[in-house]
Parts: sequence; C-alpha cells; structure tokens
Amino acid sequence: MLHEAWERDAINERFRTTHPRDIIAFACDFFGDDIAVSSSFGAESACLLSLASQVKPGIPVIFINTGFLFPETLAFRDALAARLKLNIVEVGPVMDHATFLKEHGRLYETDPDRCCEINKVEPLKRALKGLRCWMSGVRGDQTAYRTGMRFVEMKGDDFYKISPLLGWNAKQVFEYLKSEGLPLHPLWEKGYASIGCEPCTAVPGDPDDPRSGRWKGKNKTECGIHTFLDKR
Repeated sequence: MLHEAWERDAINERFRTTHPRDIIAFACDFFGDDIAVSSSFGAESACLLSLASQVKPGIPVIFINTGFLFPETLAFRDALAARLKLNIVEVGPVMDHATFLKEHGRLYETDPDRCCEINKVEPLKRALKGLRCWMSGVRGDQTAYRTGMRFVEMKGDDFYKISPLLGWNAKQVFEYLKSEGLPLHPLWEKGYASIGCEPCTAVPGDPDDPRSGRWKGKNKTECGIHTFLDKR
C-alpha cells in the first residue's frame, strides 16, 4: 500500500494538518507490532514519548547508549521511563567504551562522523532489524536537512521512517509539555537546548539556533542516524 509513491504523496500532504498523535495512531494501526520509536532522551524528548505511549502502550523505545552521554541524560531517561511506563530497548556500540577510547582516543575531535558511525549509527542499524517502521521526534525547524524531510519516507524494501513531529515547532512542543506537566531535560535550565553526547554538546553560541551547540567548530549538523538510510 504505502510503497506506491502517489499514495505516500497524498498521506504526506494530509499529515501537514494532522495532529502528531493521529499520525502515530495511523502508523501503529498500519504496522502493528513491526514498529518502534527512537529517543535520545534529549531536551524535548518527553513530547514524542508521551504521545507514542498514549497511542500504543509498551511500544519499543530504542535508546542508543553511546557511552558518552551526560549523567543527567541517563537520569532523565530513568525518570521518564518510570513516569510513562516506557518499554526501553537499549542498544550500544559493539566495542565497549573503555576499549573504544583505548583504540580510537578522542575520535569525536578528529573524525566526528566516524565516531557517530561507530557509536550511534551501527547500533541503530542492529536495533531496526526485523522492523517495518521507525518513528523519531525530528522537526523540520531544527536543521536545513530536516526541513527537506517528509512525514512518511520509504527508506528501503518495505521499510519506512515516520516523523510525527515534523510539522511542529519548538513553541508547540513546549505547549504540549506544559499541558501534560512533562519535564524538560535537566540541562535545559543550564542553557543546553540540544543535547547529545557530552564531548560534542555545548551551550548554543547562537540563541536562535539551538543546534549551534552541537559539534561546535565543525561543519556538522547531523550525527548520521537520520541520514544513513537516505539516498537524497
């Protein structure tokens, strides 16, 4: 059904005015148990996790523990898991953290793309095996690349990427979090607007660009998990 390009076009057009909750419901109804949502447990992660857990309690939540995450991120994960009763599926790199540092040193400084490939992309590839659909919380207002994404994208032979929050902006996310009484990442109050691995995350230099604190000083805006399946 969804493999027909014209039908995906129609669905994507319809989703421009559809609430994220209804997009999630559509995806869960269509793909059944062959679906999962991923989360970095970053600044605004509670939004998608809350919506997804309301629609499909127990939906697998893929969490990539790179070994470089802030302690606050792990605490935030645990707090949200308890509150929302999340079914977290934690994956990590094949190489343990100590071995990685011994073999590669500060690879995140010399070759951040390779570092992300080893610690984020490869684990995600393993986590997605056997699924037909993967949902994430990316938004079109976050990066230039994400502006060009679509709500429903075919990423391979009968495999789909769905981005329910693609049409929302930061204001709408914050309004939802407030209405549900949901917390922001604890580092948010310290000025961290976009939160990933600790060595590659800083307070944004540009207050109008939350992701300007990621990979500071490097020509990099994406870690690779949202681009590795893309042939664009």
